[in-house]
Amino acid sequence: MIIIYSIFVIMIFMPKKALVKAISFFMLSGGAAQIVWAEDVSMLPAITAEAEELSQTDATGTYVQQAKLGALGEKKILNTPFSVQSYSQKIIEDQQATTVGDVLKNDAGIRVTTNQGHLNENFKLRGFDVNHEDMSYNGLFGVAPYGRVPTEFLESVTVLKGPNALIAGVAPTGSVGGVIIANSKRADKELTQLSASMEEKGYYQSGFDISRRFGAEKEFGVRVNGTYGDGEHYIEGMNDRHISGALAADYTTDKLKLNFDSYVLRDSRNGGSPAMVSMQNLTSVIKAPDGDTNHFRHLEGYTNSRFAGLSGEYQFTPDFKAFAGIGYIEKEYSGHLFGTRMILTNAQGDGTSQYYRVGSKEKNTAANMGFEGKFDTGSIKHTLGLRADYLKRKYTQHTAATTFAFKDTNLYNPSNGGHMPYDYPTIRPLGDNDYISYTLTDQLSMLDDKLQLIIGARYQNIDTVNLQKKTSYNEDKISPSLGIVIKPFGEDLSFYASYVEGLSEGVTLSDVIYKDDVNYNKTFAPYQTKQYEIGTKYQTSNWLHTLAIYQIEKPALLTTKFAAADENKKTQITTDNAETRSRGVEWSFSGKVTDDLNLIGNLAYIDSKYTKNSAALKNKDVYGIPDFTASLGLDYAIPYVEGLSVNTRVSYVGEQYLNSANTLTLPDFTIWDLGARYTTKIGGVNTTFLANIDNVTNKNYWEGVFNDNYAIVGAARSYKLGVSFDF
Repeated sequence: MIIIYSIFVIMIFMPKKALVKAISFFMLSGGAAQIVWAEDVSMLPAITAEAEELSQTDATGTYVQQAKLGALGEKKILNTPFSVQSYSQKIIEDQQATTVGDVLKNDAGIRVTTNQGHLNENFKLRGFDVNHEDMSYNGLFGVAPYGRVPTEFLESVTVLKGPNALIAGVAPTGSVGGVIIANSKRADKELTQLSASMEEKGYYQSGFDISRRFGAEKEFGVRVNGTYGDGEHYIEGMNDRHISGALAADYTTDKLKLNFDSYVLRDSRNGGSPAMVSMQNLTSVIKAPDGDTNHFRHLEGYTNSRFAGLSGEYQFTPDFKAFAGIGYIEKEYSGHLFGTRMILTNAQGDGTSQYYRVGSKEKNTAANMGFEGKFDTGSIKHTLGLRADYLKRKYTQHTAATTFAFKDTNLYNPSNGGHMPYDYPTIRPLGDNDYISYTLTDQLSMLDDKLQLIIGARYQNIDTVNLQKKTSYNEDKISPSLGIVIKPFGEDLSFYASYVEGLSEGVTLSDVIYKDDVNYNKTFAPYQTKQYEIGTKYQTSNWLHTLAIYQIEKPALLTTKFAAADENKKTQITTDNAETRSRGVEWSFSGKVTDDLNLIGNLAYIDSKYTKNSAALKNKDVYGIPDFTASLGLDYAIPYVEGLSVNTRVSYVGEQYLNSANTLTLPDFTIWDLGARYTTKIGGVNTTFLANIDNVTNKNYWEGVFNDNYAIVGAARSYKLGVSFDF
């Protein structure tokens, strides 16, 4: 009865249409297994995670204890002088997170700059951007899928907050807010899993995940998974189709490790899109529309990505190893994928908008190689690393989007008018870019590991060509880094401090808006973003805490207008003397309050300002950055009912400015999510049932800011039911 009651609690929020679909879903996915339910369930124990898997995570199973950190190799979180979180496969599955963006909802301090359900997932970390082009896959830039990364072939998602050129190098489009690394699944266990899920509006997704090891010493491993999803999704009338397949193979001995990874995926969309809303013509922020409102009823678009990569390492001696890797990807997009903008003309929500057609094809090759050696100098232990990284990025893009404008629409009652442009854009070669870097690191340990130092530097060369504007850029820079970890009171508690730099390509003033600028056609050196951070980490068998205090300084362009044109008829001068500064405090925690109650949470305070800029912007707050955010998640195992757990998550986001002038403010909001999980055996098959409701109260809200004056409509209440069978 408790089981039935718990599922009922989840379902009472569902409209009748959704409830009917849910019942149909479970009848189809459970099928014959439900006949066995009455016979077997009451006598079988709940499924528990394997002890080995639990030992690799914190007590709640949320965070992986070790993270793969590029040039520094694989390190324990407690021994890193940076703020690092690595979300486990368990939390991904328990929350039914389908993309990396869904996973990052666990940290309210990570803000989004694109809508929930957008085909491109962009974020802000510590006040600075991390765009979808700059996602890292298995430690390589340039080879992640276009737009957003699905989770069905991921074992973990690692988030390194703040800029870090030492670990990651320069991101292709210059993101410096942090590094987000998607790590692929490996054949680390015997597994045959079938899964299915259904969402309220009718989107249905099913998949499989199979893992095997072969050979006398189990040295060969293969893991293959595939997913198919189709149906109305996120908002009324919008249909999504998602298809993916991935293969991970390895050969592992005590000396040699070879990994092969590949994936293919395609996302297509028609009949709608979430909206980004400009209020630049208004004097105040108006109320948000329903989150499932469809503002682009005739939109269509698709993305396609195909990747293959090979990596390996050889342990010559216990103290010396060499490694290398290479990956190649082809990806493309077409249709109306971004630019889903509505420009309001009055406070009643009337506005104008456009349909677009854009397109691009991209072919990237990424590679790395290097070695790691360990040696001692007296009582000091060294881990010396030398690494070279290479990225070749070649892509075509539309010279200009084709558009069709429609005027008579409304934020709360969208028009059904307009259509996709009949003309297709001209696609021409755009970029031919090379990024080459060399990294030297020395990780020192002394006093029985109570004192650890990281000293390193990365030399980065950026060589880019814009084939449409006929401009080129070739600059290089050295980015030094220093980190220290101290453990004066034992292994459970560490204090750390670090200085790191981020790197992004400088700007060439070639656009027409700079034709009357003194520095027209000037190319600036790469921007060096500087971060200073101190913090502490505490980990026991039951708890994990990270407290960080940081300051980040990022250069930017500054344009000064002249009172009158100079002798060369120039009316302004642009330099790279502007600066944005971000200061903040972050606290994240996870642990077991009791044997039955798990808790994860985080709080963040941030002060982000234009510290050096024009008189109009100087000392104003950066738009889209709330001062305070917080999130708290609870997972409770119901006593006396083995396998049944309920969970909830509450996220608070404070007020944030909508524009750089600080004249419009988005109100704060709180979102409440609910879920339930039941694990059992049916006919001898390990079975997990999942139910989740996001935004339980169906709150209408502005979630964040896409660009100066553009607000993002928050997602509506959504329901999701899932089931998986582990054979």
